[in-house]
Amino acid sequence: MGVVATRTVPVRAIALDGSGRSVLRTERSIALVRIALVMAVAGIYTVSLGVQRRLGPGALVILVLAAAYAIVSVLPFSGTDLPTSRVRTMTLMTDIVLITLWVHATGGPRSEFWTLYLIAIVSVALRFGFLETMAGALGLAVLHLGAMSVWGGLSQAQLIYRPTLMLVTAFAVGALAYQRAVHRRERLEFEELAKERTAELGQERAEVERLRRVDLARSEFVAVAAHEFRGPLAAILGVLSTLRTHGSALETEVSEELLDGAAAQAQRLARLVEDLLTLARIEDGIVRLDLEPASVRDLLTEAEHASATVGRVHVEIGRVDDVVCDADAVIRILTNLLDNARKYSPDGAPIVVAVDQDDRWVRFAVRDAGTGVPPAEREAIFERFRRVGNGTHPGAGLGLYICRGLVEAHGGAMAVRDSPEGGAEFAFTLPRRAPVDAAGNGGAPVTQITATASPSR
Repeated sequence: MGVVATRTVPVRAIALDGSGRSVLRTERSIALVRIALVMAVAGIYTVSLGVQRRLGPGALVILVLAAAYAIVSVLPFSGTDLPTSRVRTMTLMTDIVLITLWVHATGGPRSEFWTLYLIAIVSVALRFGFLETMAGALGLAVLHLGAMSVWGGLSQAQLIYRPTLMLVTAFAVGALAYQRAVHRRERLEFEELAKERTAELGQERAEVERLRRVDLARSEFVAVAAHEFRGPLAAILGVLSTLRTHGSALETEVSEELLDGAAAQAQRLARLVEDLLTLARIEDGIVRLDLEPASVRDLLTEAEHASATVGRVHVEIGRVDDVVCDADAVIRILTNLLDNARKYSPDGAPIVVAVDQDDRWVRFAVRDAGTGVPPAEREAIFERFRRVGNGTHPGAGLGLYICRGLVEAHGGAMAVRDSPEGGAEFAFTLPRRAPVDAAGNGGAPVTQITATASPSR
């Protein structure tokens, strides 16, 4: 017979739920085997087979107790709770006591039912480890020999082969149970490893999909940016070429008109370059803000002029205090929102800007009379390189992404919903007060911070 190999199996690999289910299944199987054995012994008792004489009333009492115990012992393992070692040990001891009493009632040394101890040894091996099985078999052998010596004694042959058979059975089933436990632990380890690898693979697939979308968006952005750059550059180059070739022959008014057009195109290029720089800072997660109290009306006025919406904006503003913010950043946010409202609203339709405040926040809302934003796209439109609609309106798809990044850098939030005018309402909040110096310098408000903006979404 081979020697039982010793090997180390990581305990970490055994999940509590998997090990618990295995223990519970084992106890349920033992409970079913116990019922089957009681039924088999009851059949033997009924016909008095395998015994030298008819059994007395003591055997009937033990058999009835064993039957009741076999039925009741199923109950602790019928649920999903993990059986404790104490419960498992108590059921094992009860089995041994009943077997010993039954052997005594069926002839003592002459009873062939001592072989039930072998089944008890198997149950020990299924419950515990190899060493426990050998120790249990040795204890059962000593118990049997001691009881038999009290009840009449065993022959020399019985004194040799009964304990030997118990120990050999314990060694065999203990070794098999040990290998079974090792295989189960390895299987659980591999299952856990497979779960980890599956989760990692899912994360990698998600990352690949995200990178694919980013790459596609960047490709689209390159095409859009090239188109956006091409128009102003062509206009500027055309003006310069015209002035260089025919400048002396042109009237002053015409020259000034050409120069104004070139300046407007240059400003358009500057805004696009500024958008790209801001995008890079938001992608890095760092935006520098200069916080100063600013008048809400002044912010709106400058945004109206920058977005060419003077005369179309209807302002709804009550008593609102100055807001502590980076004025240039907030003007840029409002300019982008007003410019979007102008592009997506019918010609001449009014644009409504509503401002209110509570104890903590100042809320800005820009409402248009356009087609609105479908609910399914209300989060997607804040992604970088994403443009609203089918792309018929000019733009690089950076405005709303930059707006949300700047708002969040201030510590506020931005969202879109349906507007009472039938279009879309883009609203954002800003804190009314500047953050306090974390160093505790007299609780002084911070006037310049490097804020963490949300990077890629």
